[in-house]
Amino acid sequence: MATIASGDPLAGMGVTTVVHDGLALPSTQKQLLLHGKGQAYQVHTDGEIPRLAFGELLVEIHAIGLNPIDWKSAAFGWGLPRLPSMNGREFVGRIIASEVEQGCDLKPGEWVLAVSTDYRDFRKAAFQEYAIVCCYNAIRVPSHVDPLRVASVGVAYVAAGLALGVCLGVTFTKNHGRPFNLLDVARKYIADVPEDILPQIQAGIAPEARPSKGEWVLIYGASSITAQILIQLAKLAGLKVIGVANLQKHRELLDSLGTDLLIDRANLDHAERELNERFSEPLRFAIDTVGSETASWCQRILAARATTHLESHSSTEVSTELDQTKTAHLVVLTGAPKTSCASVEVHQVPIKLFHAHTKIGGHLSKWLYDLLDRDMLKLPAVEFVDGGLAAVNDALERLRAGSVSGRRLVVKTK
Repeated sequence: MATIASGDPLAGMGVTTVVHDGLALPSTQKQLLLHGKGQAYQVHTDGEIPRLAFGELLVEIHAIGLNPIDWKSAAFGWGLPRLPSMNGREFVGRIIASEVEQGCDLKPGEWVLAVSTDYRDFRKAAFQEYAIVCCYNAIRVPSHVDPLRVASVGVAYVAAGLALGVCLGVTFTKNHGRPFNLLDVARKYIADVPEDILPQIQAGIAPEARPSKGEWVLIYGASSITAQILIQLAKLAGLKVIGVANLQKHRELLDSLGTDLLIDRANLDHAERELNERFSEPLRFAIDTVGSETASWCQRILAARATTHLESHSSTEVSTELDQTKTAHLVVLTGAPKTSCASVEVHQVPIKLFHAHTKIGGHLSKWLYDLLDRDMLKLPAVEFVDGGLAAVNDALERLRAGSVSGRRLVVKTK
């Protein structure tokens, strides 16, 4: 390994930086910047190489996974802390420099996946040639897995893991049968929870109300990339899954993921009738990946099921159950129902826990490596896009037009 003195542009405050052998870093890099809401991204060639701080890795980006937020933030001004702004939520590349303690076993030269939930820190954004990732958030790519394909799964995995593990309190199992519960971890290390989501963690789902093995969870928009990961993680936790999706396009995919019951979403009223005709068991949990209208549909389904379930008990049993739980729980990823329901608790995914809480980020990062290493997670279908940063605008326009369904666009940058 070579070293760069702390006065080098790469280095942090007085910490020696370890870099990959033979590396010759340029003095500037290409970056894709957004100068205003409603505008296209613009390629700049004079961007600075991000400065490392202690605990961080510098990664040369080889592939960028495109997510809906990448076009929505440009179109609607969402999640733009300042202008010009740099976006891009996930990338894969090789570590080229590090300033980490010995406890971080990731070394320069290794392939890693990075998920940029910390969108205010442009050093971590994907739309550039070199970016920063914290050691505890970096996900090692197993040697037998195509690293460029892994650029498809990061954002979806983090959202799915937090939706199930924090919002619903599902207990997962790591390699060698070691259980871990993200909500319990967040509560144990409560000082690391950001203040704005602290009430959500403190008032999270009670242990007796959490899903048990064999219980059902309904996932609306089941063909989305996040839902594909949700289905697989739910199945690994012993849950049964109802998938609501366009079955004309995605039946084969959802069958391959182990979805237990499929409902066609072509018409919401028809989907509700089909669900009532084909499914008579209790249903306390749902996750919506689409938006406010479909979240309202999920809430209505849960409320009706809760009412039906409660009416099947005696008055004494009903009273006991209501004292113990909120009855039903809905997790929303993109938009909440416009009206509330007394029997349904609505949960927003606390996505910032991934970067703000080192224990949560560490658990999720190491578990994804474990799942990929043991071939226990099926990666989404990928369509590769050549052309580097200059190809991002056209690819995002395809996402905006809705012409990409059930697969992830991954832009190759090397």
